[in-house]
Amino acid sequence: MNKSILSLAVAIGVAMTGMAHAGDIIPVNFDDPGEGYNDPAALAPAGGNPGTSVGEQRRIVAQFAADLWGTVLVSDVPVYVGAQFNPLAPNVLGSAGATFIFRDFDGAAFPGTWYSAALAESLTGEDLTEGEIDIISQFSSTFAFYYGLDGNTPAGQLSFLDVVMHEFGHGLGFQNFENEATGQFQSGFPDVYSQFTFDNSTGQFWPAMSVPQRQASAINYGNVVFTGANAKTGAALTLGPRTGFRVTAPAGVAGFYEYGTASFGALPTPANFSGTALIATDDSNAAGPSTTDGCTAFTNAGAIAGNIAIVDRGGCGFAVKAANAQAAGATGMIVANNAPGNPPPGMGGVDPTVTIPSISVTQSDGALLKANVPLTVGFAVDPSLLQGADNQGRPRLYMPNPVAPGSSGSHYDTALSPNALMEPAINDSLNAALFIDNSANLLKDTGWRLNTGTAQINGCNTEVKVITDAGVITGANVVATSNLIARTSANKDQYMARMETYRDGLLAAGLISGRQGGKIMSCAAKIGKAPK
Repeated sequence: MNKSILSLAVAIGVAMTGMAHAGDIIPVNFDDPGEGYNDPAALAPAGGNPGTSVGEQRRIVAQFAADLWGTVLVSDVPVYVGAQFNPLAPNVLGSAGATFIFRDFDGAAFPGTWYSAALAESLTGEDLTEGEIDIISQFSSTFAFYYGLDGNTPAGQLSFLDVVMHEFGHGLGFQNFENEATGQFQSGFPDVYSQFTFDNSTGQFWPAMSVPQRQASAINYGNVVFTGANAKTGAALTLGPRTGFRVTAPAGVAGFYEYGTASFGALPTPANFSGTALIATDDSNAAGPSTTDGCTAFTNAGAIAGNIAIVDRGGCGFAVKAANAQAAGATGMIVANNAPGNPPPGMGGVDPTVTIPSISVTQSDGALLKANVPLTVGFAVDPSLLQGADNQGRPRLYMPNPVAPGSSGSHYDTALSPNALMEPAINDSLNAALFIDNSANLLKDTGWRLNTGTAQINGCNTEVKVITDAGVITGANVVATSNLIARTSANKDQYMARMETYRDGLLAAGLISGRQGGKIMSCAAKIGKAPK
């Protein structure tokens, strides 16, 4: 294999990390000249990324992500990641996975169980894929990515660093090797990820299930969890209190219900979404043929005023329905889906005049609720439980119905709040340069060793912890940033000046103490003195 390494030539030729046993993750450029990682189009530096072309900035982000994960994880064997840009399916930002899997090797905790190549090599201390890449990754050439490293993604763009960190996470082992649509394991053997995949409805782990049982579990939305002790501990540190849509009357339908949110109007909260819910009616006409689709002015506006309107999906846009509900005096809107499936869909649309909160529910839940109006509903917070975890605090896995190929199983559930790096969709609340939440904890459960020490640069201890149990990776960021600045500085003076600016930013953000800031600079001064 011709390994064209993505990273820039090191301007000041030293070993930057000086960290024993840190993972060495190496992106390998598979793009042709003039495209993808080699795109020559000019682009102004932004967000701590000093590259001056699209391709250069992409390469810098990929190497930065590799340095972050490589600092967090421990391995004596380099991990090679094939990287390229391609046109992907609509709404697909990227994809990645292990190129090889291994079982029954020395160091495997579970016999007859598949492990991703990178994890297997870390456990054995041997290069099991010599001459080959361990992970293959590709990214969409059609999205407007932000290539900054600071987490300040402009509106309308997506953070490429968050996407790369997410996809590299899959390749490192945040994935199973099961076909959710059929319930079949790869060659009939379970994988280490599935050893911790548990269905609360049946009380079974996936390896103990029959193929039909596993096929059914793969669409049992909301009831499949990851049981690893480290992921459970991390969930308690990273997830907020459970907040949910609840019906309190009539008693026969009381309980919590899954819900989807809207891109318009206010977010639903206990303060703004409570009261009586009734079915809204409107005329059947060209705007919407159903009398419950909410596509025109409500004919029972007098009853709806001051209450929450229930309408059916279809006939017109979600924002149109919400505007009509608001015009009728509704305090909120519930949209019942018109097709089977779970989780309830998110609702797109734009209307700045809509201020009421809106949620969606599944078709089956919608039918149940409509059959029992009037309802007493609201949003409730239970501080004793976690949002996106089961009642035992185990994080939920994403098991939508129907199966979402490439997403089902190998992600945390979209119900998690705050949002997590390894959910199936990247969102603007992430900042993977400094926080990877509960991602590394799950990898630790599968067998990865985490770097529990402090960040080392130029062979020197900065006293900044690499990663906390809650997934804060300030120390990893120190290493990755020092590497980047060294690669792109003309001399030691420039390196030191840029490191000082970086140190000042960490201090201003409250991410390090004054003592740690001093250690960072004293370690930076050792550049050129670290052993090669």
